[in-house]
Amino acid sequence: MSCTTLLDTLTLASGDARLILVPEAGGAIAAWRVGGQPMFHESGVTPGPDWNPLAMANFPLVPFSNRIGGGHFRWGGAEYRLPPSGLPDRHAIHGVGWRRAWRVVEAVADRAVLRLDHENDADWPWPFVAEQHFQLTGSGLDIRMTATNGADIAVPLAFGMHPYFDAAGAHLDFAATQVWGSARDGLPLHADTPGPAEDFRGGLAVAATDLDNGYDGWTGLAGIAWEGRRLALSITSDLPCAVVYTPPGAAYFCFEPVPHSNNALNLGDRGQAMPVAAPGETIAARVRFGTRAREAAR
Repeated sequence: MSCTTLLDTLTLASGDARLILVPEAGGAIAAWRVGGQPMFHESGVTPGPDWNPLAMANFPLVPFSNRIGGGHFRWGGAEYRLPPSGLPDRHAIHGVGWRRAWRVVEAVADRAVLRLDHENDADWPWPFVAEQHFQLTGSGLDIRMTATNGADIAVPLAFGMHPYFDAAGAHLDFAATQVWGSARDGLPLHADTPGPAEDFRGGLAVAATDLDNGYDGWTGLAGIAWEGRRLALSITSDLPCAVVYTPPGAAYFCFEPVPHSNNALNLGDRGQAMPVAAPGETIAARVRFGTRAREAAR
């Protein structure tokens, strides 16, 4: 007989909305439902000791988003090489927060704060303290993210979100000035004006796309509506970029509000640079996921 130890969850409630957090599993969200309707994609996997962050509904991207090519970059005249992140490529990806246990520092009925204290290690060479502030309301979910530089020099430091959404019947709507063409290993090659298959202004059916691309010049507004579902979703953020991942045949897709271009540390001035935090400085970002009746969705 085997016994599986499940990770502790933290449930927030507001009206008919429920948010289930799994602090030990990368500070991730396991589920967000409103009136019983899932607003994020749920894998159905119950987090245990061998939890997989990719099976969560949303996880944080800190201190960087997406890939650093080969895990290699230069900063302040020094060369750094990060180990691969365990995915089937050679790159460091998504930072360290999604693979670390976070702790609860505040929790009430509809609000919680999770914190991660990172010491410099092989996965990221500088210390930082990151927090996720969750506020659940009857009309949506607000996430405020902060990261404070614990190093004695100015370093790159960024925070984004990696939510998953149900792909079936989904239409995604957003605008951005540029889309990055990607190599087979996911690294950006060149930026251009979005073409018809990449331009989501006015909405595109997710099932008709096959993308793993970064977008610069995002307006900070996006919408998702599902055929046959009562509620649609709006996304607002002060982050300047987004990543769209729509694997063909998958039950999910991703629209990720992010702070910089993919592989920004190796792009020079060709893309949206990573934010840089002075010693003791705190960088902050916000993402709001709002719900509304589908008839009112754009």
